[in-house]
Amino acid sequence: CDRSECGACTVLLNGQPVYACAHLAVWAEGADVQTVEGLARDGHLSPLQQAFIEHNAPQCGFCTPGQLMTATALLNTVPRPDMEQVKQALVGNLCRCANYNAIVEAVVATGTQPGGTA
Repeated sequence: CDRSECGACTVLLNGQPVYACAHLAVWAEGADVQTVEGLARDGHLSPLQQAFIEHNAPQCGFCTPGQLMTATALLNTVPRPDMEQVKQALVGNLCRCANYNAIVEAVVATGTQPGGTA
């Protein structure tokens, strides 16, 4: 969209969330780029992806990739975030279904699990 309005296209560039729609591919040359497809390992969902399912965080699914990627960046830097930290981190990711509470709960729950990093 090149408008950076919703955050659905968020990817991690060297571990930091960026909107892919407003970030030229040439700017990522030589960088580590992780997309939502890279969260699962060996056919197993990441703890965060599993928590999204368990907490009914995805509704229509439009925002889910961006929410997951932004939350992954947060959990990689703040392994046990509280609700306010999660809300602040996800502020640039819009959920059309307004399912914010379940998304925040899923991220907080991931941080409280043993080995629950993203």
